[in-house]
Amino acid sequence: KYFVCDMNPHFRAVSKTCFPGAAIVADRYHVIRQVYWAMERVRKKEQKKLSARFRKYFKRSRCLLMKPMANLSNEEMERLALMFEIAPRLADAYRLKNEFLDVIRAKSSAAGKPKLIDWLRSAETMGLPEFSDCIKAYRNWFREILNSMDVPWSNGFIEGCNNKTKVLKRVCFGMRNFHNFEDVSCFATHKSSAEVLPAPLETISFFSTPTIDVEPLYIRRADTPRKTAKFSYIGVFFLCGIW
Repeated sequence: KYFVCDMNPHFRAVSKTCFPGAAIVADRYHVIRQVYWAMERVRKKEQKKLSARFRKYFKRSRCLLMKPMANLSNEEMERLALMFEIAPRLADAYRLKNEFLDVIRAKSSAAGKPKLIDWLRSAETMGLPEFSDCIKAYRNWFREILNSMDVPWSNGFIEGCNNKTKVLKRVCFGMRNFHNFEDVSCFATHKSSAEVLPAPLETISFFSTPTIDVEPLYIRRADTPRKTAKFSYIGVFFLCGIW
């Protein structure tokens, strides 16, 4: 019934081809980050006009712009007020960001549609060129954004699985045996060895001989013989920090 995806036209084309009867839902995270990106472009552009001292101040205060307005302390609000006094365009961008967050929190598409139309009109009237891509994306995905207000689902779980797999690939760089990578993946996903592993695992160990082309940390099956890497003086120096 529903096809949840990020704001990529290829995903929308796949949905229309493979699931013609499904309602396409734009993932809220990818919708909201468009307006955050636009606000960041305004901050960076205004930041370049300032002295080195204020540039550093603006850069370190970036988290305040991202923080929900309701969670700001009095001191943080004063810091934002100083930034807005120095850069009025940033104040307009910050206001547009907060107004869009109110739009996306609408309880239904019927309540959110007029709010979204008013926000698009207000953003165009504001005249900030950094928001042009954001406005264009919201107009192109208008129906899909409204659908996200009617359902509670997102592709956050799939994004999390993809991110965990990418992290494991970086951690397991140099593993020449795919089964070792499979074992690490099972541990990371909290699967029991009885479910997915045909043999028990030994404790994490290191290669006895250092090398520069194979990652020293690896996991080995109990029934798999240990593979010895080539000895390399360059690898020894590199691993010991002498290089």
